[in-house]
Amino acid sequence: MIRVFRPTRIALALALVLSIGAAAVVQADSGGVKVLDAGLVALPQAQVGTTLSGVTAGGLPWEIAHGSAQLYSNGRLHVQVQGLVLAAGANAGINPIGTAEAIVTCGDAVAATSGVVPYSRQGDATINQTVQLPSQCLAPAVFFAGMTPAGPRWFAVTGW
Repeated sequence: MIRVFRPTRIALALALVLSIGAAAVVQADSGGVKVLDAGLVALPQAQVGTTLSGVTAGGLPWEIAHGSAQLYSNGRLHVQVQGLVLAAGANAGINPIGTAEAIVTCGDAVAATSGVVPYSRQGDATINQTVQLPSQCLAPAVFFAGMTPAGPRWFAVTGW
């Protein structure tokens, strides 16, 4: 039988407590609390050209194969779209816009905007950034907006 002296037991216990505490801090700093985890829906014909929560829609309907958005309380934002392309018009089936951004709304008003990212002709883009959120963000929504000559226009949004 191995005999462990009291100072050694105290040191081992302290090391265990510190390692558990460090793991908890790392976990808390990795993104904060998830406040939104939702799929994206493409801009339907009924919303073309309208303004929703201060964000103007595109001028034609869009369709999407897959889209999702996750927003964390510390502002970490992950948005992914696949196959987000025009559903009508001369360019139906492709994306004619080369760049896009995410727009976060809180309580029906624009609260934050991501940086601009590449947006492929196949309709694929990923945003992994941290945005500056207000201290309270009630009813958050995320818009995926293409950078058009007329300014950002949303092509997909969380919920519906």
